[in-house]
Amino acid sequence: MKPSTAFERNKHMKHLTHALLSALVISFAPISADAQTGGDETTVDLGGAVLTRPAYVGSDQYQTNLLPYIGFENLYGFDMRGLAISSDVIEMGTGKGPGKWSLEAGPRVSFDFGRDSSDSPTLAGLDDIDSSLLLGGFTRATYGIIGFDLAVGQDVIGGHDGFVADASVGTRYPGQGWFVAPIVTLSWANQNFTQDIYGISQAQTATSALDQFNTKSGFHQVSATLLGGIDLDEDWSLTGLISYREALGDYRDSPIIQAEDGTAAGVFATVGIARRFNF
Repeated sequence: MKPSTAFERNKHMKHLTHALLSALVISFAPISADAQTGGDETTVDLGGAVLTRPAYVGSDQYQTNLLPYIGFENLYGFDMRGLAISSDVIEMGTGKGPGKWSLEAGPRVSFDFGRDSSDSPTLAGLDDIDSSLLLGGFTRATYGIIGFDLAVGQDVIGGHDGFVADASVGTRYPGQGWFVAPIVTLSWANQNFTQDIYGISQAQTATSALDQFNTKSGFHQVSATLLGGIDLDEDWSLTGLISYREALGDYRDSPIIQAEDGTAAGVFATVGIARRFNF
């Protein structure tokens, strides 16, 4: 790792905000159902966090940023976790916890920021990747203390034009005013997405210093995440997260990953504080 100790709040803010929020989405999705409020109560979480993460997928350069956080549950029937908004259309089961099971499913809309060729000399000459709006759905299930989550989405505004799917499994160990949750996530994407993130087209070889690299659809990344939190009082909570992510298979051979400032592995770490408002 080559960490940066300076706080940068401009050029990379959009990428860093997405990284923090997507990390929280993946981490909370399979485990938070038993910790969320019940009934018709609406909750809104407001706070901030410090995040350290790679500059982009495949970079060994690290950046640290101070970022805002907002989320809500059951706001007119919708939940917002990170940059994803969803609604539970299907809800069934005997409950959550030992000896019980639950199933939730519904539509999901998420936003994904792109990547700029100016983010690194390695990316010079490559096309910028525009932001994406992903329309899809989710399925979230619990059996005993184990949680499962599947989220899928298709870009509809011409960013990467890709279809992506994230499957997670995790559990949650609660204590008196604290919890720890390990989660493993496997990420799949079609060729449109993987070619944009890992690939180099023939045209791009003429404008960059990288060799041509063509990709296919497949499982491109695995993540292992450890999330923990502690209640500071009835309203405030402190949460920490560390996530190790690694490219899989042939995607590791991408010229972006094999570059001098490239790597197949990345670590995301964040510590945040938030206040919950109940309505």
